[in-house]
Amino acid sequence: MENNMQLVMEITVSFFLIIGAFFTLVGGIGMVKLPDLFMRLHAPTKASTLGLGSFLIAAMIYSAFNSRFGFSELLITLLVFITAPVSANLIAQAAIHLRLRSTSGDVPESLDRPLPWQRQRKARHQEEEL
Repeated sequence: MENNMQLVMEITVSFFLIIGAFFTLVGGIGMVKLPDLFMRLHAPTKASTLGLGSFLIAAMIYSAFNSRFGFSELLITLLVFITAPVSANLIAQAAIHLRLRSTSGDVPESLDRPLPWQRQRKARHQEEEL
């Protein structure tokens, strides 16, 4: 019975490792093949995040089978899923600030709007003037 459980665990972990490798490969190919920064942002934030998530799920299943709770894997998953969209947003904001254009046309947002950190400066500056 224990051999059957070990086989099920190994197959499940292998499945998540293969899925993770596939998404990571797609993310890497996207980084190389996509033509501009705005399109390239999707490769690491979407595909590679799913790939890393699959690797960490496999690690949690393996550690649970070995009677250890995968707290570190859970923490890494949480941090990755929080920081990946934030970093992509900051990169996109910087590209808009530098007035980079997409090969598919203009950036859909208005380029004249203030960036988040500029809004705070303007508000402080207006308060100082009063």
